[in-house]
Amino acid sequence: MTETKPVEPTAGTPANVYDHSAPAATATAATKADGDVEAQKAAPAAAASAYDDEAGKSIGIAMFICIVVGFALGWIGGGVGSWISFICLIAAIVLSSTITCGCCCGSNLNLNPKVKRWSTATLLCLVIQWVLAIIAIFIAYGGAAMGDTTGASIGVATALLVVTQILYILAGVFAGVFTWGRKSCGNA
Repeated sequence: MTETKPVEPTAGTPANVYDHSAPAATATAATKADGDVEAQKAAPAAAASAYDDEAGKSIGIAMFICIVVGFALGWIGGGVGSWISFICLIAAIVLSSTITCGCCCGSNLNLNPKVKRWSTATLLCLVIQWVLAIIAIFIAYGGAAMGDTTGASIGVATALLVVTQILYILAGVFAGVFTWGRKSCGNA
């Protein structure tokens, strides 16, 4: 982030104008020029810290909570539990796409690309899970409407629903790593 320093008003410039130019070179730039190996080794560490380690954590916590609540209420079933689970799934998709695509409140996040990949993995798991759940519902209802007496359509739908639950768990793991496992997974 560049420093802003007020510019002395001159004839024709208002008093609230700020200078957004880059700050003057520091002492580290002078030590690089003299061939100091230790100073050159320290430079990549300074470049790696250019990303904000705390960026997007609040969005990640909300995403993780939506996934956990949606997964738990999906198992409870019933009318209300299934609808709340669906709403949580859509909210988690919106939150992870905000981080991944960099739109809305995710546009000013200074995330390391390695950390951002966990949000992308979460988004992919959730979207694939949602699509497979819709396919499973169509297969189950389609088989029942056509008078499937062998149960093949129900078997296929059940297998797809098992895969969707595995994807739901993976999305929760990826959201947790995005939120809390940044340093431990070597991503920051």
